[in-house]
Amino acid sequence: MARLLIVNADDFGRSEGTDNGIMRAHREGIVTSTTFMTNAPSAQHAASLARASPSLDVGVHLVLTYGRPLSNPARIRSLVREDGSFWRPSELLARPIDRTEALAEYRAQYGRARELIGREPTHVDTHHWVHDHPALSWAVCELAQETGAAARTHTPTQRDEYRAKGVRTPDHFSREFQHPGHIGLDDLLALIARLEEGVTEVMCHPGEPDPDLVATSAYARERPLELAVLIDPRIRGALERDHITPTTFADL
Repeated sequence: MARLLIVNADDFGRSEGTDNGIMRAHREGIVTSTTFMTNAPSAQHAASLARASPSLDVGVHLVLTYGRPLSNPARIRSLVREDGSFWRPSELLARPIDRTEALAEYRAQYGRARELIGREPTHVDTHHWVHDHPALSWAVCELAQETGAAARTHTPTQRDEYRAKGVRTPDHFSREFQHPGHIGLDDLLALIARLEEGVTEVMCHPGEPDPDLVATSAYARERPLELAVLIDPRIRGALERDHITPTTFADL
């Protein structure tokens, strides 16, 4: 059985530096897909890049832990603070979550992505990977069923649950390529060498230097380091040597 690899860049739309880094990682490196934050400051900028780049597979990075919702906050009270903003991840996951409210907001973000990029998003995942939570996993799976989008799944159990409902997913998912100490060239080469048969999604967070992102994100300084590795020709060489085929969610 062949080994195929989706390299998905999260946070498209988070900032112009993030958007530009993702595009460079796609053009010059091994990124094959991205997921779009439609409630983020650079959403319009990201959308313009996506419309001009049909080779980039674009999905939706469903957000409940950053910024403000696209829905009326009064209709999703379990998901927002009194001022209508989203909770931080630890705060959200410690609270009772109404899964139908999550689905309503996810629908709004998916619809906004489709409107902005001018085509159907190919897949869905969540910002801060919150769909380990049962209510949010249900909402992601429901959205994928409704739209026909593929979905990121974090574990074999979750993968099998989604597939039982007719949702397309990769066979494997890796979140190893993140955080200092794990985003060097040798780290990614080792990850590639360990890929299993079937389709694997590797998550990443490339970006170019961005003062606005440095001021608002704890992961701003690591993004250019990831980008440098993702475009290093030795990475593409490793894929070719090991007969690993780049692919996308659209091709699942």
